[in-house]
Order: sequence, then structure tokens, then C-alpha cells
Amino acid sequence: MPIARPEFGPSLVDVVAPRARRVSRRSWIVAGTLVALLLAAIAAVLIARSRPETQVIIRGPLTFNTRFDDRTQRLPAEPGELLRLHVSAVQGAGGALKRGEETLVFRDGGPPPTRSEPAGAPIAQLSLRMVGIMRKVRAELAAIPGSDFQLRGEGRVKIGKDNAGWLVRYQYRSGPANQKRIYYGVRLLLLPDVIGTRERVLDMSLRTESSPVVPNIRLAGSNGPMRTPFYGIAFGTEAP
Repeated sequence: MPIARPEFGPSLVDVVAPRARRVSRRSWIVAGTLVALLLAAIAAVLIARSRPETQVIIRGPLTFNTRFDDRTQRLPAEPGELLRLHVSAVQGAGGALKRGEETLVFRDGGPPPTRSEPAGAPIAQLSLRMVGIMRKVRAELAAIPGSDFQLRGEGRVKIGKDNAGWLVRYQYRSGPANQKRIYYGVRLLLLPDVIGTRERVLDMSLRTESSPVVPNIRLAGSNGPMRTPFYGIAFGTEAP
């Protein structure tokens, strides 16, 4: 029953109530959608964590360890390499690329910087070594017609709570002339983040094919199967 006399038209309650009910329904739909997305994200994390992981320990003048799950394959190391890991590409519906191929290589980057080297702190000194490394990378990719090499960024990074290093990101194109695909490269020189460390430098090289899993260079090494071995690295034999 209207609370206002008919000649005065509908009351404020009569006008607002239907709109409030509509807003309420929308709110429930939005809330339900957010809950569903949250549950899906939690399920994805739990599934990822449930994958069995393999720890690999490399011993020698440079001793380190990392881990990877069953999506990653350990391949024979090539000359100059200590460890080579590979993730195969996965095709989705209709043959579209769902996940690109990835390769992560570990090398001995030499002794730690000494006090006689310029540029101050050890991590900053690693940037000087990176100049020579990237010069070789540029020359290698220059041999690929139409590689379109681009340096995308560099700087100091922390890997876990115990290690720090100098990282360079770049991209290039590779493949048949009419089917060239974008690849993202990440090169990292890593040391324990300890003053006066005598540990040898770990040289890590990641190359990732652009895909829905890694659609941009910022996600190279941070998303997909290679995140585990890239960020799960530790010097010595004990896992982080």
C-alpha cells in the first residue's frame, strides 16, 4: 500500500525499492564472480604445488642446486654448460600455441669480482662483465636474418632472500622467414648477497618463446614451468 496520497505520485520508498533490489542482485552477481575467480586461483596454486619436484645438485668449483617439476626436462649439458633445462611447447585447440618452448642454461661465470675491479660494490661490478656477455649474444643473434634484437632493460635484482645479481632482458625474432616468432631472453649473473663472498659467479641464461603463458618480457622467468628452477636456485647443496 502506498504511504503517500495518490495525487502526490509514488513515494520515495516506492521509487527506490525496485532499484535497490536491482543493485542488490548485481552486487550478488559481482560478489559471486569474484569468489569463483578466487577459488579458481587457489585451485591453480594448489595444483601447481602438488606437482612432484626434482632437485638437482651440481657439484664442482661452483656448487649449486635448483628444482623443477614434471613439465621440465633435463637435457645433456653442452660444452661450457653445467646444467640445461628445457620445456617443450604445448599446442592448444586448433593448433594454436598454448605454451611456448623455454630453455634455461646454467654456466660458471668465473670468480667473484675483486676489490681491484672498478665500479664499487660486487653486484655493480657484475654489470661490467655483462657487457662482454651481451656483446657475444648480439653477435650470435645477428647471424639470424631478421632477428630484430632489442635490449629491453637491465639492473640489479634479488633472487630469493639470499642472492643478488645483475640482470639483462632482451628480445629477438627467430624461425622461418614468413613465420618468425618473438622470443624473450633473460641473462643473469648471480652471487650470494654477502659482503666479501668468495663464491663463483653463476651465469643463468633463459630463452622463452612468446605465448599466452608468457605474453610479455616481464613474465619471462616469472610465469610458467621455468619459474621454479629460475627462482628456486641456491648456492651449495641445500635447497632454499
